[in-house]
Amino acid sequence: MLSRIGFLLRLTGLKLAAFFTFIALALYAPSTTNLLLDGASGTSKLIAQGTEDALQAIGGAFGDYNALMPKKGAVELLLRYVGMDKVILFIGLAIGLYIVWMLLIASGRGVVRRFDRSGNPQRQSARVQAEPPR
Repeated sequence: MLSRIGFLLRLTGLKLAAFFTFIALALYAPSTTNLLLDGASGTSKLIAQGTEDALQAIGGAFGDYNALMPKKGAVELLLRYVGMDKVILFIGLAIGLYIVWMLLIASGRGVVRRFDRSGNPQRQSARVQAEPPR
């Protein structure tokens, strides 16, 4: 149970870090933020195009029920309405922050291990007791 709570706390912290990173980028680097949003918008358009193509293929397979399929551009409009470009940007920020966090933890563990090994050399001549104590 504690591992689940820990996971949810880490996930919430990661999402909050992505949110505050987005705010900091918007305040201190608006041109970079606009560039990132444009890239996310392009990705959103690709997702919308793939979704529309898949829906049209499904509609073609059903035959007469093709009239129920959305028209061209409807999915892109829907993704733009719900702000999919911002969602994609937040996902990218969260993944980037997670990778940086994991690299920091991995490098920190490596430094600690290297420091620990240099400070506490293992003795090769340590005696091992072969019999149980009397």
